[in-house]
Amino acid sequence: MNRKRHNSNREWKLVARKTVIIFFLLIGCTIHVTFANSDMQSTISSWFDTKTNESVKTMEEELNHVKQQQLERLQTEIRSQMDAVDQELQILLDQQITERSSELEQYADEIIQEIEISPDNTNEEIQTKLDVIINQAKEEMDLLRKDNKTELEEE
Repeated sequence: MNRKRHNSNREWKLVARKTVIIFFLLIGCTIHVTFANSDMQSTISSWFDTKTNESVKTMEEELNHVKQQQLERLQTEIRSQMDAVDQELQILLDQQITERSSELEQYADEIIQEIEISPDNTNEEIQTKLDVIINQAKEEMDLLRKDNKTELEEE
C-alpha cells in the first residue's frame, strides 16, 4: 500500500506538475494572443492612417493639378473671347467712322451747293450794311444836334 500511495503521490505530483505547466502555458499563450491582438490592431491602424494620409495627399495633388489646368483653360478661353469681341468692336468702330464721315461729307456738300457767292450778292450785302451804319450815324448826329439846340435855348 505504501507503494500504491507512493505511486499515487507520484502520479498526483505528476498530474499537478502537468496541470501547472499547462496552466502557465495557457496563461502565456493568452498573454501572447492578447499582445499579438493589440499589436495587430496597432499595425492595422497605423497602416490605415498611412494609406489615408497618402490618399489625401495624392488627391490634393491631383486636384491642384486639375485646378491649375482648368484655370489655364479658362484664361485662354477668356483671352480668346476678349480678342474676338475686340475685333468685332474694331469692325463696328470702323463702320461707324465710315458712316459718320460719309454723312459729314454729304452735309458739307449740301452746304457748299447752297452757298452762292457772287460779286453782286457781296456788293449788295456790303451796300446794305454800309447804309445801315450811315443811317445810324445820321440818327445819332441828329440826336446830338437836337440835344445841343435844347441846351442853347435853355441858356
